[in-house]
Amino acid sequence: MPLFLTPDWFEDTYIGIEVEQFIGIGVMVLVAVAAQVLLTQALKLFVHARAAQEDREFWHKERERLGRALWALMVAITVGLGFPLLDFNSTVEHVVNQIATLFGAAALVWLGFRGVDIFTDVLARRAEATESRLDDQLVPLLNTTLKGVMVVIGVIFILGNLGVNVTSLVAGLGLTGLAVALAAQDTMRNLLGGVTIFADRPFQVGDWVVLKDIEGTVEHVGFRSSRVRTFYNSVVTVPNARIVDTHVDNMGLRQWRRYKTTLGLAYHTTPDQVQAFVEGVRALIRANPGMRKDYYIVEFHGFGASTLDVLVYCFIDAPNWNDELRTRHVLNLDIMRLAEDLGVEFAFPTQTLHVASAPGQPEEIPSAAERQALGEIVEGYSPNGARGQRVDTPITAGFDNTPDAS
Repeated sequence: MPLFLTPDWFEDTYIGIEVEQFIGIGVMVLVAVAAQVLLTQALKLFVHARAAQEDREFWHKERERLGRALWALMVAITVGLGFPLLDFNSTVEHVVNQIATLFGAAALVWLGFRGVDIFTDVLARRAEATESRLDDQLVPLLNTTLKGVMVVIGVIFILGNLGVNVTSLVAGLGLTGLAVALAAQDTMRNLLGGVTIFADRPFQVGDWVVLKDIEGTVEHVGFRSSRVRTFYNSVVTVPNARIVDTHVDNMGLRQWRRYKTTLGLAYHTTPDQVQAFVEGVRALIRANPGMRKDYYIVEFHGFGASTLDVLVYCFIDAPNWNDELRTRHVLNLDIMRLAEDLGVEFAFPTQTLHVASAPGQPEEIPSAAERQALGEIVEGYSPNGARGQRVDTPITAGFDNTPDAS
């Protein structure tokens, strides 16, 4: 006598399915739900136990990504293992088994997608902590590439379970891929160029670069091409193969930005005034916080056609072009103030007929201060002096291109 008696109504049939089979399907659903809940809680406890306090919120959000994919996978596994126990006919079992296999493969690909997202999110957090901006650009590309690999693996797995000869298919795809590669050599060169750029890092996103006849700011770096925004605000797409084959002048990596100019003084400037002016410009460079202090040249280096030429050769410490121009602006204004205080005039770069004096009249030459007074003026522009501006002090609000400028 059996230990358990099955009621007769268990064998009743509705739409071709017995009651006990309906119950079995319900039990499979409960098992799938219970397995998904247990696995989710286990991951939650694992994150709580292993992750640092400041990282728990991040990891809990990443764990929530897996919820639906895990549920789909648990359903596929439960159906694949439990359905044969329900005594359906072989045809139904075969169809359900194929559906469960396809559903499980799709769930695995879905789970792989979520795993790739978690992996790249971790890389993105680490990339944010580095100074390089190129790795920030690499993370989305890596995410897309890994997801593509997951799709290929999933398709191969599904085709294999459908009875397709995967080995022959892969061999055929390999020959087709070779033919496509030979027909698309430029594309392959660009892809290899993209890999080279990411490996060598000749520039980063945001750097000012000069690529032969293209100059601008790097806006995007991809596997096939890179985009450079020029200074007249157009965007140039440059194939990576061209970047690899030409020299890259990365202006963004400059430690110092050179400033070279020649100041032409009028010929009636006295030697003491020239000497004082040269020393005064040196004092301005020493006093300006944006200038390099260990190397600069300010010398009276030649007699021009209509000027006494003073060479100014110095370097600016600035992170971008705007700051460089602002530092030049401040230095140039201070040079003008210095010249005004010293009584030094800048000569116009033109040829003129100069009449020293009218007939019978003595020649009028602008008077110059005494040597000691000239020295006191120069001292006023030194680091301890009070004449130099040091930093930009606009007469008005300045009208800068910053968001808070009025």
